[in-house]
Amino acid sequence: MSISLMAAFALAGQADNSVSMWGAKFSLSPGSALKIGDLESVKVSLGNQAPKYFSSKASLVGSFLVKSISQGELIPVSAVTKSSSGNALKEIPVGISKSDLPVDLRAGDVVDLYSIPIKDPKAMTSLVASKVRVAQVDSQAQNMGGVVTVLFSVDQKVVLSITDAVQMGRIVVVRNAL
Repeated sequence: MSISLMAAFALAGQADNSVSMWGAKFSLSPGSALKIGDLESVKVSLGNQAPKYFSSKASLVGSFLVKSISQGELIPVSAVTKSSSGNALKEIPVGISKSDLPVDLRAGDVVDLYSIPIKDPKAMTSLVASKVRVAQVDSQAQNMGGVVTVLFSVDQKVVLSITDAVQMGRIVVVRNAL
């Protein structure tokens, strides 16, 4: 009987060795500054791998990512730095026709932006920017129709390409499949 009791205590001690770690609430891009809304606390059992990831006790808000993090992925220590990489991301708002974007588009989605020229009949549809992170979607306008304002987090090198494409015609948002 005492052996059974000792085995039960040993199993109970091993039953929950999970720890709270930071995970990505959305897909996150390199160069992004982490905000509290980007992170979620996740209980996981990592054993000796725990030091490779950030505990939910760590203060990450304001830190920058040096690599992409997928939605639901734990935040690795190797992916975060305290200083910007100099490859600064800019946030650019773009008004897009409701019919030119996925109906369930949300913050954290990774998309490609295409330009459909209207002003120049000889111009062809072209890719303006790829693997762009959606920072925010105007949910009120999304529910009403017409034009929806979407805030994109982009490399500063493509800001002018996007503004030029907006001036020439329509922007179509294509979500990247997982």
